[in-house]
Amino acid sequence: MEVQYPDGGWTLGRINAWWTDGAGELWCRLRTLPGSASACPQWLRFDPESILLLPSTGI
Repeated sequence: MEVQYPDGGWTLGRINAWWTDGAGELWCRLRTLPGSASACPQWLRFDPESILLLPSTGI
């Protein structure tokens, strides 16, 4: 996946968990590549405009 932060920058990473809260909002736990500003795992509300799912294998 690729995530866009409020400053406009994009960073590659991986989603390793999904969760739906009581209000029906979809959240994902993501970790960006080492060396990025936010390399620690974090929960973010899933927004397809700022979190792009990328294919992990094949076509």
